Amino acid sequence: MAKKGGMRIRDHEPMNIEVITGPTASGKTAHALERVGVDASIEIVNADASLIYRGFDIGTAKPSTDIRQRVVHHLIDILEPNEIFSAADYSRIARAKIIELIDSGKTPIVVGGTGFYIDALFNGIAELEADPMLLQSARVRVSEEMKSIGFDEMLEKLKNIDEELYVQIDRERNPRRLERAWEFYYATGTPLGIARKKKSEPFRFLPEYKVLTIPKEELWIRIENRVDSMIENGWPKEVESLLSSGITMDMPAMKAIGYREMGAVISGERKMGEARSEIIFRTRQYAKRQITWMKKYRADAI
Repeated sequence: MAKKGGMRIRDHEPMNIEVITGPTASGKTAHALERVGVDASIEIVNADASLIYRGFDIGTAKPSTDIRQRVVHHLIDILEPNEIFSAADYSRIARAKIIELIDSGKTPIVVGGTGFYIDALFNGIAELEADPMLLQSARVRVSEEMKSIGFDEMLEKLKNIDEELYVQIDRERNPRRLERAWEFYYATGTPLGIARKKKSEPFRFLPEYKVLTIPKEELWIRIENRVDSMIENGWPKEVESLLSSGITMDMPAMKAIGYREMGAVISGERKMGEARSEIIFRTRQYAKRQITWMKKYRADAI
């Protein structure tokens, strides 16, 4: 049995886990801190992909050291920048952490805006396989199509067969995810998003969603102001330090929005004003995808 707030919880009994989510810059951290208050039994489990890498702090709006001293946060700074981390990895580690917290009498709250992580946590995600020979043939086909019609058209075509994955793919930074979606479809005839749902194993605890919603115009202003604040607070120096320490532009951690643009400023390839505009644009595009993704959470919110 597990304990929660002095009560004993049998493994088979259902329990709700509070999930605070919303688009980037919607105030998730502030809302979570207000929710925690002075209750030391509540601890936060991060569900934001950009916060898992060490050293990537300013440009990810990572909760400060002071905040993390006041409220315990888990699954932040758990990887080195070169390490690959999948939604399946997140699901496994986050589930174990939540069970550990409940067993110790704590109350976990999941906080973050990576919808794919949240879905994997509660709905599960399978390690999918396809016939190696069919997959190899599919890879050749996808490679040829990417060269002939390009990323954008391949992405728009995906929307017609796999909208679940379509809303996840960053138009600027995720060619491999798009390629994998098409490879799996050509090798199996099944959309990857649907296959994951069919083979997933749900968590024994249920999500209780709190989705933060902000008028789009206000959110756009918040995003612009936050980017400016990050730059003023030393984001360029952070990226310069990361690059001088041996971090390279192709490492997984550098996929976080803005880091490659800022790296181009450091190298002299781009002007700061141009990078700033691109970062704001990409962040707003990401927020749009989050809002679309989280419509289902609002429908399930309690």
